[in-house]
Amino acid sequence: MAQIKSEFKVEVDETAAPVALISDYPLRVILMTGERLLEQKQYDVAARVFMEALLKRPWSIRGLTGLGIAYNAMNRPDEAARCFAQVMSYRPDLPKAMEGCGHAFSMLENYSKAESWYRRAVAAAPTARSVSIALGVTKLRLGDWQQGFALYDQREGVKTLEQSIGSEKIWDGHAALEGKTIFVIGEQGYGDHIQFARYCAFLKEKGARVIFFTREPLRRLFEWIPSIDRIVVDGQKAAFDYAVMAMSLPGLFNTEAGSVPFRTPYIFPPRPVSWDSRTSKSGKPRIALAWKGNPNNSRDYVRSCPSELIAELVETTDKANFHVLPFELGSEQSAVLRNLPQLCGQDGTFADVALALDDIDLVISVDTSLAHLAGALGKKTWLMIGRQPDWRWLTAGEDALWYDSIHMFRMGVDWPELIDRIKQELDRFLRDSDRQN
Repeated sequence: MAQIKSEFKVEVDETAAPVALISDYPLRVILMTGERLLEQKQYDVAARVFMEALLKRPWSIRGLTGLGIAYNAMNRPDEAARCFAQVMSYRPDLPKAMEGCGHAFSMLENYSKAESWYRRAVAAAPTARSVSIALGVTKLRLGDWQQGFALYDQREGVKTLEQSIGSEKIWDGHAALEGKTIFVIGEQGYGDHIQFARYCAFLKEKGARVIFFTREPLRRLFEWIPSIDRIVVDGQKAAFDYAVMAMSLPGLFNTEAGSVPFRTPYIFPPRPVSWDSRTSKSGKPRIALAWKGNPNNSRDYVRSCPSELIAELVETTDKANFHVLPFELGSEQSAVLRNLPQLCGQDGTFADVALALDDIDLVISVDTSLAHLAGALGKKTWLMIGRQPDWRWLTAGEDALWYDSIHMFRMGVDWPELIDRIKQELDRFLRDSDRQN
């Protein structure tokens, strides 16, 4: 069983602004205040409050646990692990501390240790769904997709659907679908909707009429997927025989890391679109860039690339025409990036982006919806993977698993090092393009 060193010192950051008079309150009030701040996601303030609690009682289980949770949320996993180690020196059976260790080692990219701690937490608290889901995601990352998908199906969306329509209407992967209507519910981010819509083809092969629930910006794009019979968005109703969450389909169809289906294009726009004459006549390769994802995503801080590095990439060559999504530019400070031509208008949908990509030679993107769209279209794509890669890309290798047209560039040291490798590969790509022309 994995162990971590049980060392902990309470250190107060002298440069931090003091929490006014908090030390004058009873320990119980201080702890309650810290826990409320955790609920409000004010992690830095919560950490300081828990430090005050630990000055009063250095062995406080609640104080150490709260501080560890705050450190994990602040991406300070080493300090979090020390907090939880101290907790377990007093309470070795505390599931919350085991779970916290799992989170810390996951952020440290030591996934085998993370799995070990999550297993201990699940054994101690088998009804805690959040721990089972974390263990499932870790198993998916490590390539154990059979067990991983089974555990991942404990997520909230699956349980809510079951409570809403009854377990008998949830498709279990075995019930006959010939002549039946199945309602597939897209979930999580836009890229997830795109990625898992591929499984509608399997449902169609089973004789089902397929209805897909998605968001309005994806509606027209999904009308181009042959295996989907009807698109439903918010506010619309549909009658069905069975329903299933889209991200449950890989598990139901026994998908393994070496047997991902439909890696080739499965979205087919009806017609190409051409760029304006000034761009088309230049003869230079056209490259689309995406360097950040949805800022509301809890993992965005590890997947988004600093925009100044993308600006440097653009400035390294005049042999390509770079293009961007308009949504990338809302708060962009770099004039280099703000002045790049946009793939579509500000009000464009994913269908508009797909049409524009027809005239793009290469997509360079972080792990966001543009990469999934490009992969689903079969567009040549370089995917930049930051720290703590999402489970679908595993933990090693350059094969993107889900799309034949995507090549992955994993972070080695940091973002500058990764971008340097992109620059070198881009130089080769542009030289090859010159020779072909």
